[in-house]
Amino acid sequence: MSAIALDADGIEAPPDDAAAVAAPVLDFSGTVRFDPARVMEGEVSEGEGAPASARCAALLTDHSFGDVARFFADRATAWRAAVETIRLHHRTAGRPKRREIVVVSDDPRLPPALAQDSGVRRIPEDEAAIEAAMGPNVAALLLAPASIDAGLRFLPGFLLATARQAADEYGVVLTFDETDSGLGRTGMAFAHEWRGVAPDVMVIDGLPGEAEGGEGASALVLSARLARSLPSGLPLLDEDAAAGLLLALSAAFAPGFETRVQEMGWKLEDRLATLRWRRPDLFTDTTGTGLVQGLVCAGPAAPLAEALAGQGLLARPLGNVLAMLPPLTVTEVEIAAAGDILDAVVAAFPPA
Repeated sequence: MSAIALDADGIEAPPDDAAAVAAPVLDFSGTVRFDPARVMEGEVSEGEGAPASARCAALLTDHSFGDVARFFADRATAWRAAVETIRLHHRTAGRPKRREIVVVSDDPRLPPALAQDSGVRRIPEDEAAIEAAMGPNVAALLLAPASIDAGLRFLPGFLLATARQAADEYGVVLTFDETDSGLGRTGMAFAHEWRGVAPDVMVIDGLPGEAEGGEGASALVLSARLARSLPSGLPLLDEDAAAGLLLALSAAFAPGFETRVQEMGWKLEDRLATLRWRRPDLFTDTTGTGLVQGLVCAGPAAPLAEALAGQGLLARPLGNVLAMLPPLTVTEVEIAAAGDILDAVVAAFPPA
């Protein structure tokens, strides 16, 4: 097989379609959120007869903090809608100078859709940095409660609580990016629910469903207070694409789905923990929640990921973390099979 490529930021990416001619038996790389074969049309019943986009919005608001949800065909439009809503909210309230979006992240990269906005800046993931950043020009704080591409990072509850307190005290908009962890991947509908801190605005991109460009649909969820400033005229996801998204949302919010994800996550975590203790020379720790799991390797994870792919298991190497991100519809049998492949491949690795 071909070597795993690095993107512009030095993060190993899963093989592209051209390299996947001999498709792996098990895809635990996170590229598939739901196995389409297990998300059937018959599972969709609530709100039957209403447009698919309206049913999607109802599902999302019924299972989140939000009062209003909108869906877009690409992430750039969703982020633009979020930023314009936040800035218009402040202009309407008589605070036109409040345009700055403060991204709280130790990852030096800004969200691609915001990187060219001169009104966006980054600060470290630190309570004191959040307090120091507050000023008359700040419109919003943006945080990702959980992040995959940055190496399976989960923000602590005290940091989210500090951001919520600062947002309330200084009148700024608390915004969460739930792209990596939304729709139950951590075992809760959204990662921030584990911390008990709710935002005012939430963006989720890369959602299932056929959207133009193949990058997936994107959602913007807002409280009623912010929704009044939602700009009109933005291109929304068409009904055909919304119908595809509806299948995934119906599965994600079905009764018992979160509990099942947690149970599958525990089984995967147990297999990884056993392997970590069996080979302390190769692995220094495990990390993760729900079906976001990973092995912290003593060195780069890419060689192990390549060996696994050769045996039919596709994982995602993130620096020194071997991320295991199965579809949310993964079965116990598939987790056991993935564990067996891991055991066999790791057993063949020489001592570090």
